[in-house]
Amino acid sequence: MTHPRPPRGFHSAKVDAAGRLKLPARYQEYLKLLSDKTLFVTLFQGMARIYTNGSWERNLEKLSPNPEAKARIAKFGDKFGCDVDVDPQGRITLPQLLRKELSLEDQPVQLRFYDDVIAVYSQARYEAELGQIEKTIGDDLSWAAGLGFNL
Repeated sequence: MTHPRPPRGFHSAKVDAAGRLKLPARYQEYLKLLSDKTLFVTLFQGMARIYTNGSWERNLEKLSPNPEAKARIAKFGDKFGCDVDVDPQGRITLPQLLRKELSLEDQPVQLRFYDDVIAVYSQARYEAELGQIEKTIGDDLSWAAGLGFNL
């Protein structure tokens, strides 16, 4: 059986005042197809990240050559994170410390799935990062076209 493909693109969502993130319908449909339903939510590099389909464990396994660093990264992930479930309304509750650290309550967010991890962008970070990309995308697209990328 082939692994289902996660949704592409940025998807608008909102974290409500109680810290619940309503997942877009396409995300809910994708998550239902996965054999491993565990979701681990944590914070890295100033962003909430939702590890799906066992990706938290796979990422930690990559750190096995340095057990001390692996343990520190796992503890840091646990500081802000926890396992969460999708409720019947398609929401997950973000950990309280993470919500407080990122000021996410009652805020719009942008979600992007990549490599079994959902990145949760605040609206400000989303706009800032895309603004930076737009400054150089012309050069990147010219380079890609030179390699045969179909634009």
